[in-house]
Amino acid sequence: MTSLTLPPRPPGSPPLAHAWQTLADGLLTQRLHLHLDEWRTVVSEGKALPDVPGADVSLLAQHPSPLPEDDDSALMLLEGAGLGFWWELPQRHGTESRNRCGAFHRAADTAAQNLLAEQSGAAWSDAVTAVSAAAAWWVGFFVVIRHRGVHHITLEPHPSPLHEQALGTAVGVVAHGMATRVLEAALRDSDDDPALRATYCRAIESGICVEPELPRLVDELAELRLVDLVSTTARWRGRFTKYAGGTGAGQVE
Repeated sequence: MTSLTLPPRPPGSPPLAHAWQTLADGLLTQRLHLHLDEWRTVVSEGKALPDVPGADVSLLAQHPSPLPEDDDSALMLLEGAGLGFWWELPQRHGTESRNRCGAFHRAADTAAQNLLAEQSGAAWSDAVTAVSAAAAWWVGFFVVIRHRGVHHITLEPHPSPLHEQALGTAVGVVAHGMATRVLEAALRDSDDDPALRATYCRAIESGICVEPELPRLVDELAELRLVDLVSTTARWRGRFTKYAGGTGAGQVE
């Protein structure tokens, strides 16, 4: 038996985790487009979700408030962080706001405020707020169609119901993960901004503090698409376990 020897990576090539992140982002957008019509049907019906008692579908579907029209710097930073899709797709497909705030929106606002203790008015601050708000929509998208999904381990249909509180936690986890990506991109182009560095440190600290709770949260979420969204967004040791283990991604779809 001969062992498999992989060729050396070219000098200057990005870490493997970058490729896995690209795969995770691509799978996320693929799933959105595959299930967009299904999502629209559930939203238009406006019925209660069978697996998330008390959830208001109309609130879950609302797009985040847009960035100011003159805030080109924040949009450029989102693009530089590879998160243009994260912000643009909720704006394109989300429903109009009815000036009502749900639990998901509050969780996203809290996540951003906890990081932005020092309000700087900088582009990176606006970008953190934007990706946090978008986190509420992305989690909400997959919550709306969760009852039509499968368990992330057994692949059996109809995952058990769960409490909306767990989903609020998921929004916070996703918001912090995406905010960290924004802050990393901002740091690469920063001229030593103390407020930016302090915010990034808070984001890393948040990831460390939440990591012990993530396995339990993943088990509660249960459904494949939601689990992949949360587990590949959070900064933790289980982030790319599926990819590192060599299992297929998106095999159910």
